[in-house]
Formats: sequence, C-alpha cells, structure tokens
Amino acid sequence: MEKWSGKVALVTGASSGIGQDIALALANAGMLVVGIARRAELVDALASQVTGSGRIYAKRCDVGIEAELMETFDWIRKDLGGVDVLICNAGVFRCNFITQSDSSDFRETFNVNVVAACICIREAVKDMKDRSVPGHIFIINSILGKRIPDIAVPMFGVYPASKYALTGLAEVVRKELMFFKLPIKLTSIHPGMVQTDMIKVFDSALAQRLPKLKVNDITANVLYSLKAPTEVHIEELIVMPGVIPVPE
Repeated sequence: MEKWSGKVALVTGASSGIGQDIALALANAGMLVVGIARRAELVDALASQVTGSGRIYAKRCDVGIEAELMETFDWIRKDLGGVDVLICNAGVFRCNFITQSDSSDFRETFNVNVVAACICIREAVKDMKDRSVPGHIFIINSILGKRIPDIAVPMFGVYPASKYALTGLAEVVRKELMFFKLPIKLTSIHPGMVQTDMIKVFDSALAQRLPKLKVNDITANVLYSLKAPTEVHIEELIVMPGVIPVPE
C-alpha cells in the first residue's frame, strides 16, 4: 500500500458497515480518507480509532443530493488536492414487492444507488485526469447485480435492478477510461449477504439462517486490489460466504 500513502480516498456511506471498515483500513494504511454520510458524527468518531499514519475527515453529505456531493468534491479539491481513490459504497434497500411499492421508493433507490455513483465517478475521474495521476475506483455492488436467488418471499424491490445498473455502469466506464487512455482502474466487488445493518430489512429468522460475510471480508478485497501491480487490473470480484463442513 506504499504507493497510496498520503493519497486521498473518498468513501461514501462511511458511517457504518462496509464503508466504515474500508475508511478505517485505508487511513491505517496511510491514506487521507474523506468519509461522507448523513450521520457524519459517526464518521468523526471513527477518526479517533485510526492507528496508522493516515487520517479520516468526516463530511456530512447526502449522496442523493447532487449539490451536497459537488460541495464535497470542491472541498476536497481546495483542501486536499483531489480524489485518488473512490469507494462508491453508499446504498439504500427498500424491502418490498415491486408491485406493492411506492414510486418514491423507486426514485430514491436509483438516485442513491446509481445516480450518486455516476456523479462521484464523473467528478473523481476529473480530479485524476486534471492532475495526470493514476487512480482507482471501486463500486461496491452486490451478488444481486449478477443473479437473483430463489427465495420463498422475493421482497427485493428495485434494489437488484439498481445493482444490475451498476454492473452496466462499470462496463461502460471501463471502456471510456480505455478510450481516453487514462491510468485509472475500476474494480467492481459483488458480495453475497454481509452482516451489516442493511440486512435488518429482511425477516430476522430468514437472515439468521443464511451464511454471511463479515465487513472486513470486503475490505480485504479492496486492499488486495489496491496492492496489485500497476500492470494488473482486477476488474471484478464475486465474494460469497463459504460453508465450512464440520468434521465428523
């Protein structure tokens, strides 16, 4: 991680779960991490846990509001120089049947999960291109952006549709980065169920029966990708919880 020491990382949805764990790990690896969330006080509290040479800056930002995102990027450019690593992690899950959902759920899900990611990627690429520096973009996607499992009560709402949209977004952005010959990598990570607050939207009995990943399993894959040699581009990772057989 030496090549990223002192560089700037922006982590969306950094107040809890995967985003929180990634933010802390990057700071401990020597990066200057800007963690954004609506609950900025939780990110600010995380800063006291940094034991490495980096630092965490907490910024209150609702990624669903473009003006707040643009203010955040302007602050980063003015005070830190620009984004070098972007972690698109913020997301919302409205657990319901599509046929019984409110239209506001559709709009909010796509606005937070997809439109905000598009804006962040656009602005981060501007930063990297303007300074002629290598960069790395991560999209924390989901296995639901690859396939929809069969379950008794399929209350996924439009969440999988938003994740499939991110899968397409990643493919298009990679093509653009190649077209413009920019030294920027883009890695999509597709986790299975992760033990976070988000799974509370499911029936607890169902969630308890299913194997789950830990947040640091996802962080480990982010660090693995960042450590890859310059000539190695890890485009996509599917990370699923494993079932370890118990010896008889």
